[in-house]
Amino acid sequence: MRMVTLESAPVVKNVAALRQSILEAFEEDDEIAIHIPDVYVADLCGLQLIESARRHAAAVGKTLVLDRPAGGFRDILEAAGFLTDASPETLRFWLHEGPAQ
Repeated sequence: MRMVTLESAPVVKNVAALRQSILEAFEEDDEIAIHIPDVYVADLCGLQLIESARRHAAAVGKTLVLDRPAGGFRDILEAAGFLTDASPETLRFWLHEGPAQ
């Protein structure tokens, strides 16, 4: 598994670089883990890019995971609807947890 550590916050002005990092990592390995340092904040555009990459990876038989839960982004994930009626796969990806009981 190839680790991709974000060099900048997952926000709109950085999505092109983040996209390129993910694409390059997938050229080297079919399984990628993304590390988002605690000091970074995210915006909707950054989270959408990560979600899009996750879905695309699954569609082509590759794997994209977060190396740890994105609990620090829970408010924006909820506000953007990522967690509304979320599938077990979505909850595992973003929060490393199963469906709410």
